[in-house]
Amino acid sequence: MEEMVWNDMEYNYPGNAQLVKFFTLMHLKENDEIRFTEVDNGLREMEITQHKLCVVRRIKQVKSSIPDDILDCIPSDEILDRLTPLIGKIVFQLGIELGLSVEEIESIKEKYDCDLTAQNKEVLFTWRKDRTVKPTIRVLEQAFVNIGKGVRCLKEVVKDVDPNTLKAVEIVTDRIRENKNRIIHDIQITQILDHMMTNLVLSIDDRHRIEQHAGQDDQNKALLDIVIKRREPAYGVLVDGLNTYGYEELANDLKCDSQEISQNAALVPVENEGLSDWNIPLYKVRLQKNYLKIITSIHHKNIVDHLISREVVSIDEGEKIETGKTTQEKNRTLMTLLFRKHEQGYIEFLTALRKDSVYADLADEIENTAVTSRDMSTLHTCYK
Repeated sequence: MEEMVWNDMEYNYPGNAQLVKFFTLMHLKENDEIRFTEVDNGLREMEITQHKLCVVRRIKQVKSSIPDDILDCIPSDEILDRLTPLIGKIVFQLGIELGLSVEEIESIKEKYDCDLTAQNKEVLFTWRKDRTVKPTIRVLEQAFVNIGKGVRCLKEVVKDVDPNTLKAVEIVTDRIRENKNRIIHDIQITQILDHMMTNLVLSIDDRHRIEQHAGQDDQNKALLDIVIKRREPAYGVLVDGLNTYGYEELANDLKCDSQEISQNAALVPVENEGLSDWNIPLYKVRLQKNYLKIITSIHHKNIVDHLISREVVSIDEGEKIETGKTTQEKNRTLMTLLFRKHEQGYIEFLTALRKDSVYADLADEIENTAVTSRDMSTLHTCYK
């Protein structure tokens, strides 16, 4: 090996002899400068037993205690999130075993320098995106064994996992992937976002993160990322929204998986906590459950004037509302502001509605909207 290249290795990984050795071998391999014969000769000269090569070449098959129906599933976000802090200092070895390129691993190392957990997480999530070989828990377990990492941490993470839930996750992810280009390029999502917010599977912050992207395609991608992460009920509500707002064919292509999901597992259980146990104000839930009805039925002008007079909304905020091109756009901005105000803003909003007899029934309906533990559980997933 050239001395200059060797010096670069030592410079790039100071004090880490293991990584120096690892990247030395990778450099020689990628430049076609090494075969097992050269490694064998090198070990002889270093007076290291050649049996190490036998160990490397012999794949130790796992005798797993994890049930097959879990091993054959793709790990969920939750599994990978819980696993990453337990992996330790094996980022490069694990990445190579899982099929990542050296360039990918070095990029991850540079991006998350000094954050070992973040490096491990990025390696696992990058691996899971590869569908050349199905990225199952079985593949992950074998990789741990190949690099001499015990699988106890993996067993601990998946011990209480329901395989039906994992299969349902795969159904959602696969069906979205199959139709991803159609969803990204063919739909306008403004009304679908209204629908999803009303059904509590998106928060006002989610909407802001989606709409901060300038292009419709990028907004659609951002929405898909959220749906893939949260799965049900966000997936079912998305399908229902597509069907409601003119994308029946696409909705039907996605809907068949909703049936499979319901047969496999309910992904968002009803929580047992009482309403007071949730850290979400009831008035915000009531506003959001009536989101679509509010933005499509009210004329904002007198309501905004009342809110300005009561110092709930500032004059600048009132002018911001008026920048909307349509009444619904203006109402959406008004709702965004109300979600960020304290409860007094909600009270004054209802007062403003009641000042106009046309909206008095709507004010009563909002105030009397039932809020259940399922509502709280669903909306709570938006803030995890």
